[in-house]
Amino acid sequence: MKAKEADLLSYLESKGETFKKEGKYYRHTEHDSLIIRDNMYAWNSRNEKGYGAINFAQMYYNLSFVEAVQDINDRNPKTFTHSYSNEQESTKPFQYPQHLEVKNQDKLKHYLVQERKIDPRLVQWLLQKDLIAQDKRNNVVFKWREQGGKGEIIGADRQGTIKMDHGRGSFKQVLPDVKKDTGFTVDVGKPTKLYMFESPVDLLSYWSLQKEKLQSARLVSMNGLKSRTVLQSFIDARKEGYDIKKVVLSVDNDEAGKKFIQKMHLLLKEDMIQSNLPPRKKDWNDELKKTGQRREQQPLHQAKRKRKSVYEQEMA
Repeated sequence: MKAKEADLLSYLESKGETFKKEGKYYRHTEHDSLIIRDNMYAWNSRNEKGYGAINFAQMYYNLSFVEAVQDINDRNPKTFTHSYSNEQESTKPFQYPQHLEVKNQDKLKHYLVQERKIDPRLVQWLLQKDLIAQDKRNNVVFKWREQGGKGEIIGADRQGTIKMDHGRGSFKQVLPDVKKDTGFTVDVGKPTKLYMFESPVDLLSYWSLQKEKLQSARLVSMNGLKSRTVLQSFIDARKEGYDIKKVVLSVDNDEAGKKFIQKMHLLLKEDMIQSNLPPRKKDWNDELKKTGQRREQQPLHQAKRKRKSVYEQEMA
């Protein structure tokens, strides 16, 4: 009965699956025809429909009934009690769990630098600015600070550094009670542009790619595709006295990302919006990895010296 009453979305997120909230339902970030609403699921491309975590685990993970029940209960997901579309916003203030941080940064650095190919100088700068940390479960913690990464912590999300069961991605979680419509944010100089990303890793990937060119920018992770986060980020920057002239939507180069851009054109003035999709790959991290492979093949004598980036200047 416990497994039968489990919240399907909670169970799947504990398994490392990730979703984008779209109106009243949640869409899987890898399989965009797989959606969840009110503990029901539909995988349209495979004509699979059903209800609850047990049925989903049998279908998706190819588990027997007994295996599915055991796997669900082992992960102890919350109980499904109400419709996602009627969720109440938390009114409790965010409290950052400082006690979960560890001094060791080996897993964080290996994941971001070796696996995700983020520029190591950028990772070191973020550590010095207390914008990222490693926790006791070897997750990378991205701290959401106000005022472009300089203010108090108003939220955080965790990114696992190891693959989950069945090789389906790694753990991801937005901590409870984060400030509404915000996300991981970093300023590069004095912002005149907002760059909006689907995840902190995509944000850091783009920064790594554009470190010699990027300036006068506020980089914001939406943790999905969230128009309210775009609007709130614009409002917050204006309140801080920044003259934001462009909102650059640096989302995934897929159908969901393109639809999001179309939606934002209806919400903001046409001349305010600029789309910025990865040219060759689906997301900015894949683009970074692809670019890194090409650079490794380039002869050393062809490399050109670049001017120092903003974070290098701060570290000097």
